[in-house]
Amino acid sequence: MKNKMVLGLVAMALVFASCFKDEVHTVNDRDFNGIDFDISTGKTRAIVSDLTALQASDEGFGVYATNGASFSEFIANKAYKYDEVSGTWKWAQSNIMWPSAGTDYPINFYAYYPLSETSLDQTLSADYTIAAQPGDQKDLLVAKHAAVQTRPSSGNVTLAFKHILSKVDFKVVTGSALIVEVQSISVKRVGNNGTFSFAGFVWSAVPTTWNSGYDYMTAPVAGANVFAGVTTAAAVTGSGGSLMLMPQDLSGRAWDKTEVGLADQSYIEVVYRIFETVSNDDVVGYTDALTHPANGSGAVTGPLFVKVGYALPTNWLMGKAYTYTIHLGTLDSYGGNLIAGNFVDQNGADSGLPVVTPDTQEPIVVPQPIFPDNKPIGFIVSVDDWGAGIDEPLK
Repeated sequence: MKNKMVLGLVAMALVFASCFKDEVHTVNDRDFNGIDFDISTGKTRAIVSDLTALQASDEGFGVYATNGASFSEFIANKAYKYDEVSGTWKWAQSNIMWPSAGTDYPINFYAYYPLSETSLDQTLSADYTIAAQPGDQKDLLVAKHAAVQTRPSSGNVTLAFKHILSKVDFKVVTGSALIVEVQSISVKRVGNNGTFSFAGFVWSAVPTTWNSGYDYMTAPVAGANVFAGVTTAAAVTGSGGSLMLMPQDLSGRAWDKTEVGLADQSYIEVVYRIFETVSNDDVVGYTDALTHPANGSGAVTGPLFVKVGYALPTNWLMGKAYTYTIHLGTLDSYGGNLIAGNFVDQNGADSGLPVVTPDTQEPIVVPQPIFPDNKPIGFIVSVDDWGAGIDEPLK
């Protein structure tokens, strides 16, 4: 094969399609009719990948290509990265050239980021498993440019990157004159693996087992999220941030709010307590474990929290951002269904003290709602493209 022209990936437009508005920003300092784009970034546990992230990456992104009528391997997972000195994109090693023979066309390009997360062969598919620790999760971007029939006059190819996972976040709304402390939020019993088809640009295989759990945020009471009379949705902070999870349909696996179903059905777990701002009376849980009627020996100290669950009848789609808004202490909330018979202590452990209402000391047993006088309406979920996000209220 004779190669004459440099393959112009140096000017490939990096467009984050279906996520952002199309506006123009120069990718490098060469005049190759560069595509403009509008990048949206956010502070998340798993860093949202955008043009800035790609430019800052030491490894760059990976490129795989096939060519000819037999779709032979043409580019075998080569790195393409940004050179800060020259301000241009280029191959990490030697330049790859456009072929001169017509039989070497068409050429199909596939790109992915981060490069270290996967590699391709002629099957054009890749298996992927979500990292167990949220801090290790990655925002995966994939792009393809199919059937280039001849070398473009500019020598350049356009790549449109898309997010291929589902992004999940949480917010909290509280009742007036109340303070809510959230100790932890987790997603339970969801799938963690799938097979992505680069040719079809879809998840061709979805999870077959759903036993993974992911902590959105977890902290002792000193680092708990405190929400004081927040009547509009407030973002959960601290150790929290975005979860990057496998797209999957959980609509038929949602927890049925029975104790038996909790072991193999999908749900959201929240550990929290509520007290009044004026009187400082406890509403849910205890500010001081020493006031619990069964803690006569004083063996347990510090605040006490309830552990509740919310059914998760959701369908996470590729490239969508989901925000679950938890309503705690509002008139239309039921506080979730109790999933642990004992209070949780300030370190996230079982306190050994049974859950009771602070005022009447009446027991609340699994899986009763925390506020049984209110009609359980579950939660409202909002879903949107990656840039705007989707809000789902948990009431």
